[in-house]
Amino acid sequence: MADLKLQGIHKSFGPTKVLHEIDIALPDGEFLVLVGPSGCGKSTLMNLVAGLEEPSGGRIVLGGRDITDVEPADRNISMVFQSYALYPNMTVAQNIAFPLEMRGVPEAERQKTVKEVSSMLQIEHLLERKPRQLSGGQRQRVAIGRALARHPQLFLFDEPLSNLDAKLRVDMRAEIKRLHMRTGVTTIYVTHDQVEAMTLGTRIAVLKDGLIQQLATPLELYSRPANRFVAEFIGSPSINCFEAVREASGTLRLADGQVIGSAAGATGDKLIVGVRPEDLSMRPANDENALLKGTVSLVEPTGPETYALVDLGVGEATVRMGGLPSVEPGQAVRVHVPPGALHLFDPASGKRLN
Repeated sequence: MADLKLQGIHKSFGPTKVLHEIDIALPDGEFLVLVGPSGCGKSTLMNLVAGLEEPSGGRIVLGGRDITDVEPADRNISMVFQSYALYPNMTVAQNIAFPLEMRGVPEAERQKTVKEVSSMLQIEHLLERKPRQLSGGQRQRVAIGRALARHPQLFLFDEPLSNLDAKLRVDMRAEIKRLHMRTGVTTIYVTHDQVEAMTLGTRIAVLKDGLIQQLATPLELYSRPANRFVAEFIGSPSINCFEAVREASGTLRLADGQVIGSAAGATGDKLIVGVRPEDLSMRPANDENALLKGTVSLVEPTGPETYALVDLGVGEATVRMGGLPSVEPGQAVRVHVPPGALHLFDPASGKRLN
C-alpha cells in the first residue's frame, strides 16, 4: 500500500486540452472517487495513473516513487475495467492466477493466492467455470479477484458497475466498500453516478471540463458545494435553483416578488438561490407561516417517499416527502423553506456566496 500524488497533471489531444493542472494527494488507504459528466476527463485521468496514456505535463508519484514514465506493468497498480476484460478461454482460477504467472510466481503460491482471493469474494464454487458461464456480478467479482491477486499498491476502478442491473449494482457497491475496509488498499474509483460516489468515497473529486470543481468529503460536497455545478450534480433529486434579488433588509425575493428567505449582503444583489428538495416541506394552502405559494404539477410516489413538483410561477420546485402521496396534481399548496437551508451562488461565476 502507498500514498499517491498527482502534481500539475495536464493532458492534451492535439490542440484540445482535456485536463488542466490536476493536483491531488491521496494518503495511504484513501478511497477517492472521480465523478462528473461524460467528457469531463475522469477516465483520462485514471488512464494516466495506470500508464495507458502519457501526460502532457506533470508528475505521478506512488509510494514516493515517480512513475510518470514507468511502464504500466511495472507500476504495481491493478485496474478493474467496465467490460471485466476476462480471458474467455481460461477458467476463473486461471484468470485470477494469470497476472501472478506472468510475474513468475511459483505455482504453489499462485494456488494459495487464488484460494484466498476466491474465499474473500465468495466465488470458490466458480473456480472451474469459464467466463461465459457466469452472471455479470460473478464476472465482476472475478475481475476484482484478478486485481486483488497482485497485492497492488493502488486499485483503479473504471466504472465497474455500469453494466449491471440496478439491484446488482447496489449489492456490488456494498461488496467493493467491504473489500476496501478489509484490504485498506489506496483506491481511485471512476463513475458518473453520484450515488455511487457519495456512498463509496472517503473523498470525492468533482470534475467538469478537465478541471476539479471541488475535492472534499461526501458530506462537505453535499452541505457546502463550492459552486452551482457541484450543488446540482451532487444530490438526488437535484437541488432547486431560482433567481433572486437581495433587498436592503436582507430579504431575498424571487422574480414574482415572493420571499424565499433572507441573507446578509449588498442591497440589490442578483443571485441564485438553491434549496434541496429534502429541506422543503409541503404545507396547506392557508398556512401563512410557509413562504412560497404554488400548485402541485406532478406527484412521483416511490414507496418509502414521494417527490412532488410544485409550480411556483417562477419555476418548479421538487419537494421530497416521506411516505405515500398526501397531495395531488392541481392542488394549491404552500412550501416552507426553513431558515439556514439556502445555498447562495453568484449568477455569473456560479461560485458559492454563503
